[in-house]
Amino acid sequence: MDLLHPRNKRMTFNKEDTDYTLYLVTNNELIPSGLDIYGQVEKSLQNGVTLVQLREKELDTGAFIARARKIHELCERYNVPLIINDRVDVALAVDAEGVHVGQDDMDPALVRKMIGPQKIIGLSIRNEEEMWELLKSGADVDYIGIGAVYSTKTKKVNKPQQGPNGVKRILQLISENRPSLKSVIIGGLNKYNITWALRESQFGNKTTDGVAVVSCIMAQHDAGRETLETLDSILVGFQRSNEHVTKKVNNSDSSVVHFITNSVAQQFSANTCIAVGGSPIMSENLNEFDDFTKIPNICLVLNTGTPKLESLTIYQNALKAYNANMRPVIFDPVGCGATEMRRELMRSLLSFGHFTVIKGNLGEIATLAGINGENMRGVDSTLDLDIRSAVDKFSKVAIDLKCVLVITGKTDIVINGILPKEKIEYCYVDGGDPLMANITASGCALGGVIARHVACVPYIDTFAATVMAVSTYKEAAYRAGLKSKGPGTFLANFVDELYSVSTSRNLENTHVTYM
Repeated sequence: MDLLHPRNKRMTFNKEDTDYTLYLVTNNELIPSGLDIYGQVEKSLQNGVTLVQLREKELDTGAFIARARKIHELCERYNVPLIINDRVDVALAVDAEGVHVGQDDMDPALVRKMIGPQKIIGLSIRNEEEMWELLKSGADVDYIGIGAVYSTKTKKVNKPQQGPNGVKRILQLISENRPSLKSVIIGGLNKYNITWALRESQFGNKTTDGVAVVSCIMAQHDAGRETLETLDSILVGFQRSNEHVTKKVNNSDSSVVHFITNSVAQQFSANTCIAVGGSPIMSENLNEFDDFTKIPNICLVLNTGTPKLESLTIYQNALKAYNANMRPVIFDPVGCGATEMRRELMRSLLSFGHFTVIKGNLGEIATLAGINGENMRGVDSTLDLDIRSAVDKFSKVAIDLKCVLVITGKTDIVINGILPKEKIEYCYVDGGDPLMANITASGCALGGVIARHVACVPYIDTFAATVMAVSTYKEAAYRAGLKSKGPGTFLANFVDELYSVSTSRNLENTHVTYM
């Protein structure tokens, strides 16, 4: 233990100073095999969790107290308050900083009498009616937990999910009737949707004070990294600087790229992935998907270039596994405007799960956006649209799908829909060489290069990682074109140059132009 760490001091607790930003609720049943609750909680504390609630529905009193005492020691080491779920007796036994009760648990007024005025009391609020009851009762609670925002598998939810609009209505009641009351949101929240939930649930200047999470930390093999990335998303949603985060995942880290791609593209995609430092693996075996998601720094490339009758089931199972384990997914809807079957396949996948990056040529992205979707010749686009005017047409798509959108062509466009700002963030990348158009699967292979970069960075850095990948690809193509006589020599030279550019990681003084 680092005795000089600023948090390694005996905690002096004042409930008025409680930071609700990232509120971890434990669930021992979700912890991966080989790990334990103490390790998961400590990793989360080391990386920015600001409040911990110990939830144990199955332990008897003696075992609960023993566990609570150990968790409390960890929390004190990092100067973070401990809240006990439901059990006032356990909270008193270990001198925890507070108690959280649900609507069917002990009356919060009685809890206050038992634990005194200096401890924290939290109360679950599932709808406006319960919020009104709290306001009328005048119960002395310090914060409320608003949820479930979205559906969740970690706790049986007896009421419909509220969504951001439901949260907004409760925040309005707080703002108008009890503005000093703190709140956190909970239910189905993770690094992919937290930023949006916070921004869309805001009522005027009134926002919630924090986000409570369970599985997106407790169920992860690398709880430390997931804590960092979850905190990043929260702080971006609050539009605050990330003062808690002390480290970032370096893009030079190794990564694994799982390809579900068309047979034409497999070899070239694997070679380009290796050239930029990734480790490719090809599999459409449903039994492997969940195991793959446990690999650190893994990303899925879902390329629909050669769909078969059974493909939708394969795609959906892969998407479900990667979404459930919060791993990034790159979607390449190849030729999605060529036939009605491909259009329907694309629509089914977009409605089924979340994609981190969506990549396609102008015709494919136009089809995805519902713009002139018939203009496809095979997998090529025949859409006549000035690519530099495409940002206005496609930025809403990126924002609606909460993804980074890559539109490829002579000039590539990268649009950031993950972190919407007052002015949309985008980048034009010029470069490359005309011979790229004569190489089969050159577009498909870009998906693997993007995946290799995205797999190693926090979710909120996806845009920057994608721009780096596209720029690397363009620069390698430019250099290969200078020394190639035709498509055959270009193919070999391109892989060599991709390796060279990627190894140097230096795009200064290159022929890639950002506009």
